Amino acid sequence: MDPATLAQLAGGLAHELKNPLSTLSLQLALLREQWQDDPGAKARRAVRILDGLLQQVESLNEILGDFLRFARTDRIELEPASLNQVVQQVAAFAGPEAAACNIGIRSYLDLDLPLLPLDVGRVRQAVLNLLINARQALEHKGGHVSLITRRDGNEAVMEVVDDGPGMALETLQRAFEPYFSTKKSGSGLGLPTVRRILEAHGGRVEVESAPGHGTRVRLRFPIGGAGGHVKMAGDDAQRDPPPGGGGR
Repeated sequence: MDPATLAQLAGGLAHELKNPLSTLSLQLALLREQWQDDPGAKARRAVRILDGLLQQVESLNEILGDFLRFARTDRIELEPASLNQVVQQVAAFAGPEAAACNIGIRSYLDLDLPLLPLDVGRVRQAVLNLLINARQALEHKGGHVSLITRRDGNEAVMEVVDDGPGMALETLQRAFEPYFSTKKSGSGLGLPTVRRILEAHGGRVEVESAPGHGTRVRLRFPIGGAGGHVKMAGDDAQRDPPPGGGGR
């Protein structure tokens, strides 16, 4: 079976599972409503059990959502678009939650970047995945995330740089392995999805990280090319990148 057909079947299965999970979540919530106003010990135990079940259902929904995004990255629609604009949109969306965790997001954008052939929705998803990873690495101590765009020859480069704890070599070597995650509730599909999206654009992903030196994820997009179907196998912008920081 070819990869595209397998991805389609897997995506269809995940979609079918979401419907009964939604029904289960609704029924559990209704049961909780019936017990929550009862002051008895039995009712309190029932509410605790139902809360645990609802959390598990929500976790399954999140895993299925990640899997669907991974499985459906088999075709992209390319059109001329601004990479800077995508970065600014993601930074504005993620900014409030990051600020609540004492995390600052800084943008250093090359204002001379040309339009690129992008699937804007997919690229937005890739950048958001990286920003969420950076925020989770920093959420216990705060810090900064830098979003950088620049041109490197015939490629446009977008970097997400954090000053978090960084990754050990063993973790870095497995970072793009599907279902591998060091997070208790992680699906392990975030970085593999980012890589699939970049490969669909004819680009690639590079990661630099070391314990105590933060993490730098670099997305490379080719400049130029025709749009169409492709099958797959904040802060104010500044022109100069931040001094130092990031992964090694």
